[in-house]
Amino acid sequence: MLRANGAAVSRMIFNAGDRLDWGGRNAVKFRRGGDAWPHALAGLAETYTDLILFGEAGIYNQTVIEQADRLKASVWVIENGYFRPHWVTMERNGVNARSTLPRSADGYPAPAPREPPFQPAGAILPHHVWNLALYHTVQVAGRLFYPRYVRPYSRHAIVQAAGHAWRYLKLRLASPLATDTGVIAGRGPFFIACLQREGDTTLLRYSDYATNTAFLERVIEDFARAAPKDTRLVVKNHPLDPGLVNYGAVVRRLARRHDAEGRVDFIDGGNLAELCRASRGMIVNNSTAALSAVGFGTPVKVLGQAFFDFAGLTDQKPLSDFWRSPAPPDHDLYVRFREHVLHRTQINGSYHNPAMQEATAIRMALAFAGGWDRAQVQ
Repeated sequence: MLRANGAAVSRMIFNAGDRLDWGGRNAVKFRRGGDAWPHALAGLAETYTDLILFGEAGIYNQTVIEQADRLKASVWVIENGYFRPHWVTMERNGVNARSTLPRSADGYPAPAPREPPFQPAGAILPHHVWNLALYHTVQVAGRLFYPRYVRPYSRHAIVQAAGHAWRYLKLRLASPLATDTGVIAGRGPFFIACLQREGDTTLLRYSDYATNTAFLERVIEDFARAAPKDTRLVVKNHPLDPGLVNYGAVVRRLARRHDAEGRVDFIDGGNLAELCRASRGMIVNNSTAALSAVGFGTPVKVLGQAFFDFAGLTDQKPLSDFWRSPAPPDHDLYVRFREHVLHRTQINGSYHNPAMQEATAIRMALAFAGGWDRAQVQ
């Protein structure tokens, strides 16, 4: 779509998965070791006007992010949306904790721009799981052609691909009662703690709790010590977890260690909106699931770094006080916040649903070309 607007577009190819995605036209292959990437990047920034990254994970993207202010080319990061499933993110120089969005209520004044119309994105998860599994499988199969590629995650790509497929199959076969909000709420008042994808950049770089296990240790210990004894804690897995860690076992072990057995549950799946509405509050490391909770009026406590963690949206008290008096978000502030963020960083679309990909590409191309109110995504 950018080419249709007269732009010359190339794609960096680091592995066979990239090659499959892109095809052969204007492909720039990088087969050298990771230590050669910074020098190559400087040359690319002299050749191209804009560098577009998908996410911040891995040494290649992280190097671009770290040098963004010094590069001649403009750096853009595209990611899954802050408000899913109907939106995707596009920002300058970084997303999530690196976002340039304001960190206080004053940055989201009234009157806010009206929420733009949107096309529903449809089902995403099955397509996302398939895309991940295919990409990782092809990456491994073509390793001979890209032997020096440095993968972004510590676990082998084929193990992750198999894990995604197996977990998705298990979820399809699982009883819905295990994650039914009515059943969960029937056991007593509860808080919900949301996990993130293990190895995610937001955990590794923007939190003191770089793994889900470290996050759970902190949350369960504090819950057992400070939360009212009639409350429960429900730990919800990330929808794109590759299934390589048995978090159910981790949760049970930590609950026993901290004398909270019988008060802490682990669920894989469930309706986030229903769980938010039924819960007393949500605890996250820095997951954007918190934005859904805030939208439903659910009190939220953030333990990591996040652009949305400020007074009025999230609870600023220590975690030990949050359990006993969780502060709900300011609804009017949330409405202004959402509408400003939508206009500055969000584009209606989906990277994963084939039915939405062309429309998403058109909208993003218009934004880059300046024909779709480029100020919204700067």
